[in-house]
Amino acid sequence: MEIVLVLGYPASGKSSLTASRFATHRRINRDSLGDASLADLVPLVAQALDEGASVVLDNTYATRESRAALLDLGRARNVPVRCVWLASTIEDAQYNAVERMVRKHGRLPSPDEIKKLSKKDPNTFGPSVLFRYRKAFEEPTTAEGFASVERVAFTRAPQPAHHTNRALLLDYDGTLRRTKSGAKYPLTPDDIEVLPGRTEVLKRYQSQGYKLLGVSNQSGVSKGDLTLDMARACFAKTNELLGLEIEVAFCPHEPAPINCFCRKPMPGLAVDFIERYALDRAHTLMVGDMTTDRTFATRAGVRFVDQSEFFKG
Repeated sequence: MEIVLVLGYPASGKSSLTASRFATHRRINRDSLGDASLADLVPLVAQALDEGASVVLDNTYATRESRAALLDLGRARNVPVRCVWLASTIEDAQYNAVERMVRKHGRLPSPDEIKKLSKKDPNTFGPSVLFRYRKAFEEPTTAEGFASVERVAFTRAPQPAHHTNRALLLDYDGTLRRTKSGAKYPLTPDDIEVLPGRTEVLKRYQSQGYKLLGVSNQSGVSKGDLTLDMARACFAKTNELLGLEIEVAFCPHEPAPINCFCRKPMPGLAVDFIERYALDRAHTLMVGDMTTDRTFATRAGVRFVDQSEFFKG
């Protein structure tokens, strides 16, 4: 018999790893028991050991304190306690969390919706959950009492076979358009002009089967500089000047503290498009002009091309 703790970030893939490697163990998981605490799991583990079963627990177990009771139980029963640490990054977990929500709800919920949904669904949560885990996490060691600590690298599963479509993910401000006034972003449609050479290049990609999809941060909405309707009007005017139909998704939320998955460089807007349009990440490009666009592309698993290179003559 043994006790195995599979630990790591929320949405890091612990359940999949547990199912593939520990199918013969009795799985005890806090989420499947409703409002159970980690302390509530210890008697269930003891009962399983009494019945001669090995046990696997795939909760987050961020701290030494959260793991201590199970290690104490193992020592008391002379049962080895192993740790399998799924060492995914916070960026991996961000992608997984969004992918899971989009697949379950058909779209990326807003921060307010996530708050409501999280009351009944522990697998629906905002970015702050991942930030808190990163801050609290204490690396597991054999000095705690583990018989062994196995660190497992995260590997993303292949995309579903039907994900064959290709797309351009396009930033807007500084990539497709600029303002006549010199402002950082437009507040009215009349202040917009498109940058040279955009239409021709985009039409060429469109003719090759690429979907054109816009991804933009519009924190001016949260600051009160423009309304949601005016932001949409500015995108519509940009598309009109380009002579193209581009579906745009944008983040209207505050830049800090980050409380949403849709603000670049968070991968939410990309994952939502990838799932809804069955995009092949290997044939999807992110075109932008800022470091946040590059990081966004990396987190989404797509290639980044700087706008100056992409649109050069």
